[in-house]
Amino acid sequence: MSLPDVIPASRTAGEWWPPVMLDPVWITANAGLFDLMHVHFGFESFSVGHLTSCVEALASVGRPLVFTVHDLQNPQLFDQTRHEQHLDVLIAGATVVTTLTTGAAREISQRWGREAVVIRHPHLLDFNSVSAESVPDPGERSTAVVGMHLGDIRAGTDARRATMNLVGAVRMLRAGGLDVQAEVHVSTRVRDEAARDAVAQACREAEGVTMFEHPRLSDDELVRALAALDANVLPYRHGTHSGWLELCYDLGVPVVAPSIGHWLDQHDEPGAVVGFDPGSVGSLAAALSQTLRHPQTMSRRAVRAERRAQRWAHRGVIATAHAEVYRTALTAVGSADVTSSGVRRRDRDMPDHQKLRPPVTGNTAPET
Repeated sequence: MSLPDVIPASRTAGEWWPPVMLDPVWITANAGLFDLMHVHFGFESFSVGHLTSCVEALASVGRPLVFTVHDLQNPQLFDQTRHEQHLDVLIAGATVVTTLTTGAAREISQRWGREAVVIRHPHLLDFNSVSAESVPDPGERSTAVVGMHLGDIRAGTDARRATMNLVGAVRMLRAGGLDVQAEVHVSTRVRDEAARDAVAQACREAEGVTMFEHPRLSDDELVRALAALDANVLPYRHGTHSGWLELCYDLGVPVVAPSIGHWLDQHDEPGAVVGFDPGSVGSLAAALSQTLRHPQTMSRRAVRAERRAQRWAHRGVIATAHAEVYRTALTAVGSADVTSSGVRRRDRDMPDHQKLRPPVTGNTAPET
């Protein structure tokens, strides 16, 4: 159980805001409301000094910090200097560090000397409202369709090179007899207009590659667009983990990803994620050929149904892992007994305003 997010009075509809709870004054004033603080995202807008003060405030009131490392490289930024300084503070100051893959855990160990607990990413598809049968299935069509989504071309998206690689790979595959078409999707509002224009020109001049420019898709539109693909190419120049990849996995869509970061560690079952060298058109062509010429043995709907069952069962594993992390963190501060659910037992003589509450969980980033 988590405390509800504190909403600033100045917030406007649709606006993201930094987590109000990640503040030394708030921590000190509200220490009686929570047992521990669990940070995921939202700290990038704060100074290094502010985060240091938060770590010190938590220590002063005896509340442990759990930090989940999603991004060893921030996909929103070109210059990683400040992000790495933030990681220095939070990884060093955390009572327990967690991350999403074994590869990221190894990197954390090598760079910071901390052993991170690996807890896999949960499902992103809303299985309560989306069934295996309710989204499109590519079926037995003669033309394979490959998709690549550039979004608003944030810093971690290598729009120009990724598009040129895809254009070259499609040319090679078609020359080799594979009937394939590619779709490049770009938001109508982008951060890099020059890159968008270069992508548009490359697609206009290419055979079998079309650019689609449109507003940001709704969740339902995105699910239907991804589900109709035979493969999805990730266009990233740097990063660590991908929520986009997780959604494709839920939908049964094979992902072709650059062999950097830790995307290939997110799912290791054959065909789920295939890597390529982002500096080589031939490598991308080979990865797409492997994916498209050797499709899944089950139908897409059967794959989705199987993964739904797998992911649903994994929810319990994730919950148990977090409970153990919380027990470890609370025990480490050494100030109270801990229940099997990972929450400290209340002292019967403790005044209500001092009784400890569920963990505070940092809010999510505006974009995955």
